[in-house]
Amino acid sequence: MRSRRPAATSRRCPRRPGEDLVHTLLNAASDHALLLRRDGTVLACNRSMAAIFHLDPGQLAGERIYDFFPLETARKWAESVDRALDGQDCRLEENLIPGLDLETRMHRVTGADGEPDRVAVFSRDVTARKAAERERTRLASAIEQTADAVIVYDENMRVEFINQSFEALTGYSLKDVRGCEPSTFYVGPEQRRCLEEIMDCLARGDIWTGRVSNTCKDNKVIRCEKTLAPIRGKGGSILGYVSVWRDVTEVEILERQLRRAQKMEALGTLAGGIAHDFNNILAPIVLLADIGLCRLPEGDPLRSVFERILKATKRAGDLVRQILGLSRRHESDHPMPVRLATILEECLKLLRPTLPSTIVISLELETKRDVVLADPSQIHQMVINLCTNAAWAMRGSGGALELRVTERDVPKGGDRSFPCVAPGPHVLLSVRDTGHGIDAEHMEHIFEPFFTTRGDGSGTGLGLAVVQNIVDQLRGGVRVRSKPGSGTCFEILLPRSEATAQAIPELSPVPLLEATDGGRILVVDDEVEILDACTMGLTALGYEVTACSRGEEALSLFRDAPHGFDLALTDATMPGMTGPDLVRELLKIEPHLPIILASGHSDLVSREKAWKLGALEYLDKPYGMDQLVVLVRRLLGRGRRSGGEGA
Repeated sequence: MRSRRPAATSRRCPRRPGEDLVHTLLNAASDHALLLRRDGTVLACNRSMAAIFHLDPGQLAGERIYDFFPLETARKWAESVDRALDGQDCRLEENLIPGLDLETRMHRVTGADGEPDRVAVFSRDVTARKAAERERTRLASAIEQTADAVIVYDENMRVEFINQSFEALTGYSLKDVRGCEPSTFYVGPEQRRCLEEIMDCLARGDIWTGRVSNTCKDNKVIRCEKTLAPIRGKGGSILGYVSVWRDVTEVEILERQLRRAQKMEALGTLAGGIAHDFNNILAPIVLLADIGLCRLPEGDPLRSVFERILKATKRAGDLVRQILGLSRRHESDHPMPVRLATILEECLKLLRPTLPSTIVISLELETKRDVVLADPSQIHQMVINLCTNAAWAMRGSGGALELRVTERDVPKGGDRSFPCVAPGPHVLLSVRDTGHGIDAEHMEHIFEPFFTTRGDGSGTGLGLAVVQNIVDQLRGGVRVRSKPGSGTCFEILLPRSEATAQAIPELSPVPLLEATDGGRILVVDDEVEILDACTMGLTALGYEVTACSRGEEALSLFRDAPHGFDLALTDATMPGMTGPDLVRELLKIEPHLPIILASGHSDLVSREKAWKLGALEYLDKPYGMDQLVVLVRRLLGRGRRSGGEGA
């Protein structure tokens, strides 16, 4: 803007009658005011208008206002003055000097002859208003584009505004909810109780923060972490309320998984501490029961007693293995490509005789591409647990148990039903029953170890925890859908393998009383009961047994007669010299000695570690005589080591 101070001899326009009144009125106006001729000559102005140009009102009078403006602004003003004199409404918004925004209005003024010959100009300083508008625009843009969902209520708690994130999260548009009350988003008794708590907090003038469940437009329930606070004006009056929502549905899933992992770690520590001793207690019971069962003739009433003992010890051993399986992946698991259908058919063969005839079992295979990479025993255990749970839910009344295998591709964006499953081809196993269903209050806890709803004491509460653990190990996902009275459906999603399925190996048990060629066996275990049971059983089958309760004693005997033994069986965890140390020392003396390493439970020993040490076989306690004899005959069948003079 060109600003020039007029010369001292500036021309003055003679005042017309009443112009003193005009000056008085102009100075009283709150706006910047001018009185112009058509050519832009200033007839009068108030002090605030002259101050814009750093002049006194008398210095601006008689000057052409256009000479103080840039050419483009002068042109717009001249056109506006002409339009005003023609009776048109003229409004301008301009920035005459940096930091000063003016809103200008022009009105024609009629002279004494009744003809319009002057224009009254009023310019209002709207700098603060424009700044506030820009601030509001920036704030509205920030709220609109923020990742968190924002909803604004008026003072009567009715929806006034929602941003794009809120619409994306809930599915509601502003048109859908404008003027609605908060109860629109809180459906059902539990959500309404949370809403009452929120409203009570706001009524006290406080800010509410917490996590609640909300129902979307499509009836999907989400978990939100939110803040709801009053919007206060001057003097503390409440102008409305603002609520910020953040979707934590998947976060809570991850938090539950973390809590579960922590529980599993604690459980693993506890289980590892008791498993070794517990299995060592079970081991002689199993071995002695096996021996007793083999020595009794068919038809002897005592056989049923020993069979019940073996059944009970097997259940106890399975319980320990399940507890251990919850905490960590066993290195003894042997993943291989197997067809899911093959394992399901085997499981159903075992289940059909044990389930009531009132339960109808069906298997539907909708795909032949059902190969997964897993240990067959894992899949077997998972399916048996799911099916026995389903059968228990249909006890008494009967029903239908349906197993279905289909294909399912997980897209790159993931699957909300199975949030932890990686994208790619998968096999979906569904196990559905028509039982009594699961109550909503129990759904959150069904995969927790030792949680059970069976009031008759028949459940350990480990079945579904084991299922969850196996699915996690296989990098899959599990989902359950259930309603009380409408049955339950478990869906297991496992990564599909493109490899060719392998045949599942089977062990053919060897009759215990079959004649043997004998052999010399060194048995080492610090548990006297196990040592006596192994000695008794192997001796009865024709083997020559030397028993030692300490590793140092066994090593000394072997050094004295290195060719006096055809095979060694040693426990892993012993005081003094441990089983792995004994294996190393024995193989230093005789590298071709067949060795079986046994363990009740130890983090230091596994099947793979036993092989790396040089032991040819590994046994988990409690083991039966049939398992032991199968391994002994297999190893001795590879060729009897010739004895020397010290044999």
